[in-house]
Amino acid sequence: MKLLRHPSAARLLISFLQTHAVILLLFLLLPLAAAAESAQRQWAGNWLVVSEGDDQLVWQLHADGTGFAYGFHPSGRLSHGFAISWQLKGDRVRVRTGASVRCNGGVVAVSFTGWSPITLDFSVVDGRHWLQDGGGLLSFQRRLSSWNTPRAGGSCPDLTS
Repeated sequence: MKLLRHPSAARLLISFLQTHAVILLLFLLLPLAAAAESAQRQWAGNWLVVSEGDDQLVWQLHADGTGFAYGFHPSGRLSHGFAISWQLKGDRVRVRTGASVRCNGGVVAVSFTGWSPITLDFSVVDGRHWLQDGGGLLSFQRRLSSWNTPRAGGSCPDLTS
């Protein structure tokens, strides 16, 4: 009974070391998580993007990992788009598509059938280029400060106006 009331010094030392190990681990991991979030925040915004096929795209990236990707006809009118979920991990970006955005008769139409089971993987080549695994190069040309998100039932956006 005496042993139950008074823990041994060895037990106290082990408990003390475990507590400090957990604190040290958190101290080392939190800056890494904050750095990843900070890097994703740097990509957040509305971008004019050009793919290798000279397609004009607008990627709308939010820091929380949500966003949209829109494609445009050579004339500048919206042709298609998708809701996206994106995550930056080091020099890799994973993208999943969701809701579909179309331009029907000059009006934006949106449909959601669930998230795609396919994940698109990109390598961040440098500050403005993403290379899709087994695909083409995306070139982030410039930020679009005046971009407005197309809403269902609204008029289709035009890059030339």
